[in-house]
Amino acid sequence: MSSYVPTVAVKLFIDKEKQRVLFAESDKDFVDVLFSFWTLPLGTIVWLLGKQSGVGCLDEVYKSVESLKLEHFQTKACKTMLLEPLSSTATQCGRLKVKIDNTNPRSIYVCRSTTCHERVFSSVHNAICKSCKGLQRMLRELPRNGNAAVGYDADGGFVKSGPTLIITDDLQVAPASTCLVFSLLEKFGLNERADIKEEFLHLDYSKVISLLNRTLISKEPLTGLYFDTVATPDVVPVSLDELPANMFPKEESNDAHKLNVIKIKLIQTADNSAVLYAEVGQDFIDLIFGLLGFPLGSIIKCYGQWPTNGCVDNLYLSVEGSARECIREDCQNLLLSPKLAPFFGCSIKALQVEESNPRSVLLDKCFQCFKAGGDKKCTCSSYIHRCHVFYETNLKSMSGVHDTSRAYIKAGLRNFIVTDDLRILHFSLANTLQSHACMSASNIPKEKLVEKELSLDRNQVLKILRAAIATREALSNVLLPPKMKRLPHQ
Repeated sequence: MSSYVPTVAVKLFIDKEKQRVLFAESDKDFVDVLFSFWTLPLGTIVWLLGKQSGVGCLDEVYKSVESLKLEHFQTKACKTMLLEPLSSTATQCGRLKVKIDNTNPRSIYVCRSTTCHERVFSSVHNAICKSCKGLQRMLRELPRNGNAAVGYDADGGFVKSGPTLIITDDLQVAPASTCLVFSLLEKFGLNERADIKEEFLHLDYSKVISLLNRTLISKEPLTGLYFDTVATPDVVPVSLDELPANMFPKEESNDAHKLNVIKIKLIQTADNSAVLYAEVGQDFIDLIFGLLGFPLGSIIKCYGQWPTNGCVDNLYLSVEGSARECIREDCQNLLLSPKLAPFFGCSIKALQVEESNPRSVLLDKCFQCFKAGGDKKCTCSSYIHRCHVFYETNLKSMSGVHDTSRAYIKAGLRNFIVTDDLRILHFSLANTLQSHACMSASNIPKEKLVEKELSLDRNQVLKILRAAIATREALSNVLLPPKMKRLPHQ
């Protein structure tokens, strides 16, 4: 058994006196890994960090999906899609020297029954064939003549080969130059004779995961990684009051793009000091759960910044600016406008993020041999129906092969309880009593609670989605009067 552990190397320039990383020097391998963070779905990030990401309410949202019974989801596959979301750039990330998203974009699932003639495949396990209702089984890989890869060549990754790159402690990336190095030294009040230590750091999978965590919550991730300090969020207040103008596109006037009003019942204190929980329907739950499928970069593109205290924003600014000439042309769009994987869009299109097109594959083999052996060569002598096109299918509904359903959660009068930190429970007497027990533990008398019926407009919905990533008090920070709001904390 091989003991080889893949790593990426980066040279760190360290100020020995102040115990900090000034900047780093690297080739494409390390920067490719940094840019891959940008393409990861939020649910994947939470899973990679052991549901301890420290990013707003996302850990609670993920754990809510885990604990919610299957009966509330449209299909069994819907729950899998949220817990194991696919990246639309998984092919590129799979070519990196150290990859942290273990999703194989060429792993597909098909109905293995040779009597079932539906020519479809899915990319998610736990899928059921819509035609014969049998469990789909995995074929090892999508045949290589399928269009599973987008913009891939032998070079791989996102960054061009050749140039040496400089990376600051807060992850600004730019081509290396003497001018840039002297500029950085001047910024730190140092000169070329300063006591600067050079050291190579080799990052394996675990160190890359640690760097991802620090990138989300700290302005000095390289320093924290090198000195192995505890990764704790930088405490910086986050404003949730204003939204970028480009979040309200002209298409909103079209009925197809309008956001229907979402009605909720808010249980809060009469003095507007705290939210206990909200009673909501399927539309609100679908909105919050849908966040888990969105790529990290798409959130920053929509809101103009990463609403927590990390430095992910700087990677975006680098791709758009200082490192632009170093990015492969076919990858510019993948990084600046990352898409959802096919069929991972939410039923409520609050965030204007595109889905990737569903994949297809042309098979030059007989139908039965493909069902039985996947990518293996055809072993029979039949030449009947040798060419077939298989299409990727939507797993959110069992009503038909070409169903366009977008909802993860079943529609109907299925009310849910949502706490201030977006922990989601199905509505039941036991859960209601549990919530009131928590209220009693917080010394809030029942007579001081009031119910408010609210109709959330697009502006409030967008603020709640941002609050889900920026604070652990998402509902109170958006729905209580401004004068009573507390500063968001981590």
